[in-house]
Amino acid sequence: MRLNLNNDLGGGDGPARARELLVGYLHRRGLRMTGEREALLRAAFSQREGHFTLDELAREALRLHAGASRSTVFRSLPLLVDAGILQPALVSGEARRYELALGRRHHDHLLCSRCGQIVEFRSEAIEKLQLGVAARHGFRLTSHVHELLGECAACRAGDQPHPAARAPRRGAAPGKRA
Repeated sequence: MRLNLNNDLGGGDGPARARELLVGYLHRRGLRMTGEREALLRAAFSQREGHFTLDELAREALRLHAGASRSTVFRSLPLLVDAGILQPALVSGEARRYELALGRRHHDHLLCSRCGQIVEFRSEAIEKLQLGVAARHGFRLTSHVHELLGECAACRAGDQPHPAARAPRRGAAPGKRA
């Protein structure tokens, strides 16, 4: 998860608060809330998987609003990231994944490089270590993305298919694991 150390994302914020933040963000930049942007916002909050690709978001936005295309989502996604509603979650793998940022506590990720399983975790020891490393090199951290890649226990065992391998992720192409 990308952590913006200058902005606490905690709290019980939901879709109404996200809409309010996005409308304010757009207004300050001389932009308006369009039907496509509204659909994108609703699509982001409808993602049950928690970590979603641009293509998964685009499919849901198109389902909610006929004018929402992949290119519209691609152009509008940075607005939701800059407004603090979404954040890049995983940058490794076949496709970058995003997640809701609003109202979520900071966490990092483990990613199985075989089946794609994602595990969220928190570690104060890692957070302190990162701050110490930055300070030793004269940096003041403003954000970070931390993900650890490896193989989960089920994939290492090899005997049983991992649950994620049995059923493709919603929106994943047949035969491909997301």
